[in-house]
Amino acid sequence: MSHFVVPEGKRLTEYEQLTAYAQQSADYAGGGLEVGEYQQKHAGGRGAYANETTELKTRDWFKFRDPDRRWFFPAIKAKAEDGRAADRFMKAASSEGLVRLIDPDWLGFLEVDYGALTFYEYGLFNAHSSATKDSISDFVKTWVALTAFDKNDAAQMVQTERVFLSKQVEGFTADLGRSKEVWTNSPTYNKTREAVERLWGETYDWGEILWASHAIVDAICGHFIRREFFQRIAPVYGDNITPWFLSQACGYAQTAKGGVRRLFGDNLANDPDFGPHNRAVIHAWTNKWLPAAVAGLKGFVGIYAQLPNAPEKIAGRNAVEQGVERVIQDWATDFAHLAGYEANVAGLVAEVMTGMDSAPAYRSDATKSIHTV
Repeated sequence: MSHFVVPEGKRLTEYEQLTAYAQQSADYAGGGLEVGEYQQKHAGGRGAYANETTELKTRDWFKFRDPDRRWFFPAIKAKAEDGRAADRFMKAASSEGLVRLIDPDWLGFLEVDYGALTFYEYGLFNAHSSATKDSISDFVKTWVALTAFDKNDAAQMVQTERVFLSKQVEGFTADLGRSKEVWTNSPTYNKTREAVERLWGETYDWGEILWASHAIVDAICGHFIRREFFQRIAPVYGDNITPWFLSQACGYAQTAKGGVRRLFGDNLANDPDFGPHNRAVIHAWTNKWLPAAVAGLKGFVGIYAQLPNAPEKIAGRNAVEQGVERVIQDWATDFAHLAGYEANVAGLVAEVMTGMDSAPAYRSDATKSIHTV
């Protein structure tokens, strides 16, 4: 009554042995009677590995393998190394006095708007809670859990930088109170926040949570905020610290992309029995969440109106439009085709850019003067 995992290669790897060598089978695998699991049934009678947790279907949930083959020990080892690398960087940045190079006006953005990014990342982390519990097969569960921790670490690294700056800059506070106010009230973030709240609190299908989080919302809103805004704009104001901290989150996003493409593309969209059904479901989810992601990015691009003395080649309309096009085109290349979704890149870019036509009335105190010591 156990499903003994077939190796992906010629022999079982350590990852396969320690993740799911002899896991009880899900409903679609013959003989799965849910005997000997970590629990017999959920409250109400639902099985621990039950089909009704998602609209996606396959007869072999065990076929999925994390492309990075992460399990607990190597994941924790990698996290520890990330922490040691951050420690070395902060010591070097402190001894070199890199904060002295940062424009005081940009420090205001790091104190307020940058802090809002912690709520975005942490919200997506929490959206993985039910997905970790409900996903079918331990291969998938392990990948979902570790991907969730990546989002949590991304939030923590943003706050780590802010705490570091608070120790280096007189008047800079690492408190998240004003960042929370911006995240909850500013038109710059409202639509992105609404998407995160819907994923966390209103979405119950674990497959939909994963697809919408990584293949749509984070692939569009998250990539733009991290890469096209903070990483690209920071050096203009003498900030070489923020790009380093965000590089970790960008790496995590690429790791998640590999897993999403393997699970939703190789395993589900191309499933020999349920491929057409799964592609239709993924297509429907894309139709549902793409407008939310576009609306989130449309609201965010208004932030460029708040930048003080930003050069046209970085923060002008043409520059911003090029950044939006890069992100939307990356999304179309990486994810849209998995469901046969015909993405109108030019139309989506044009819709987002309407957000620059009228800057939001809300303005944070991002331009207040803060002096380094």
